[in-house]
Amino acid sequence: MEDDTMGAIKKLRDITENDVKEAWSALRERRPLIFHITNDVAAPLQANVCLAVGASPLMSKHPAETEELAALSNGFLANLGTPTPDSIEAVNLGLAAASRLGRMTLLDPVGYGASRLRVKLFDGILARHALSILKGNAGEISLMAGTGGATRGVDVAESGDLRSGVTRLARRHRCTACATGPEDILGDGESVALIRGGSALLPCISGSGCAAGTVVLATAAACGEPALGSLCGLLAMGLASERAEREARGSGTFAAALVDALHRLAPEDFSGSSARWDLEAAI
Repeated sequence: MEDDTMGAIKKLRDITENDVKEAWSALRERRPLIFHITNDVAAPLQANVCLAVGASPLMSKHPAETEELAALSNGFLANLGTPTPDSIEAVNLGLAAASRLGRMTLLDPVGYGASRLRVKLFDGILARHALSILKGNAGEISLMAGTGGATRGVDVAESGDLRSGVTRLARRHRCTACATGPEDILGDGESVALIRGGSALLPCISGSGCAAGTVVLATAAACGEPALGSLCGLLAMGLASERAEREARGSGTFAAALVDALHRLAPEDFSGSSARWDLEAAI
């Protein structure tokens, strides 16, 4: 199965607001199938978010069907927030198959630094497999890059030098690297985008960062461009979460309102989104 993309791959420095609108339109029109191997905590939210943005979720952790499902899908998301021997084997099989078939891939290194097992696990995955997108929270990304930072379980305890971190990881792994937080930071190895906005309630719902990975990968799979898809997906999460916060009565209703807001988000809602990101040359 060949993926139909929008054209030549864009670097961050070349992306315009109109490109972002077109990427969101492509997501709605192409409805990519996104194969998730993800954690037990976030899976229901990720499935609902995937459907809300117009994509289709497929979820399995069984190694025996992983390569077949990777071939069927348009994008492969690997999230080992609750690792098991089967899910670890399936992620390695899935990344190998997806890379071989030219599918868009995303690794979310949930809890990197929380245990020696997780550090060894994710470092090993990155050493063995090519990626399209590496997305983690500020603590995970800075720790992984060796630019400071700390985690407390799966949460951020301290952010390191994220500009250097996303640049270092993007160059090292030849991918687009994203660090989510109060300000999302995105790097392609040549430029860094700082994305403002979003809701302070996002950290109050379990799996919100994992859900951001779903939106990012679905958009990238639809438009065929890792940096553009990542930028558009992070902007979408910011816009939708702000709308959801205005409607919510607390963190519980916020989760439902976030899914609703993503469902209603249209390409024209990205008008003015270029004011939400700043672009810098990579260090």
